[in-house]
Amino acid sequence: MNIYLIILLVVLGILFILFCIAGFIRWNANRITVWFSLKKLDINKPIEDYTRLLLDENGLPEVEVKKLGFFASLFLGNTYKRKTKTIRLSWLTAKRSTITSLAVACKLVGISKLHQEGAKNIGSIAFNRYFGWLPVLFLPIVIIGMIVDLVSTSSIGMITLIFACVGLAITIFCFILSMISLRLETKALTYGKEIICSMGILNEQEEKKISKLFSAWKKLYAINAIFNAFELLFFVLSIIFGSLKIFVKK
Repeated sequence: MNIYLIILLVVLGILFILFCIAGFIRWNANRITVWFSLKKLDINKPIEDYTRLLLDENGLPEVEVKKLGFFASLFLGNTYKRKTKTIRLSWLTAKRSTITSLAVACKLVGISKLHQEGAKNIGSIAFNRYFGWLPVLFLPIVIIGMIVDLVSTSSIGMITLIFACVGLAITIFCFILSMISLRLETKALTYGKEIICSMGILNEQEEKKISKLFSAWKKLYAINAIFNAFELLFFVLSIIFGSLKIFVKK
């Protein structure tokens, strides 16, 4: 058997195993999130009130809490706007007093606390939320470049190489921001957990559940960062293979 085929099969096998692990972690995080969104808190107050209480008790009275309408919630819900120091809650999160809704509020309070402490690059969290998928758009373009190269006798891989370089630049930028966002969001979750547990407004079972949810989210963030790394690797390999093709044809 060709050595290159063996290497390819090994790489594909490793990627398949990693994909299965990542799929399980994502499924488990989503399962826990949905399940705990059905678990009502003993202290049945709107999460909007909980969020205000958490902010006031942790020296963040200047941070506003805004409940969004249905359509605004689809795009802007459950985010922290650093320019106006505003926590924006979706209408569903603000309405339902559940473990998941409270965990979301705690995370946003953690982000606002990081902002108060002067943490840099808080904007990377919002960028990663809205544009973290951006490198995926370049995959079809690179494939089109490959197809054009296959039917062309003059481009000798240049189109593939050009698109791969553009994709690589975008992916590196997104990857760097995703790493920054991962660090900040993980720290925000830690802050959120410490804040809610120190206030003593949850019973023992609720504290265990919210800690489990925070743990699942941290693993999910890490998996998303690994997938960004694979996207980066893809574009690097695309450039290498494109360069080799040009070299061989020359």
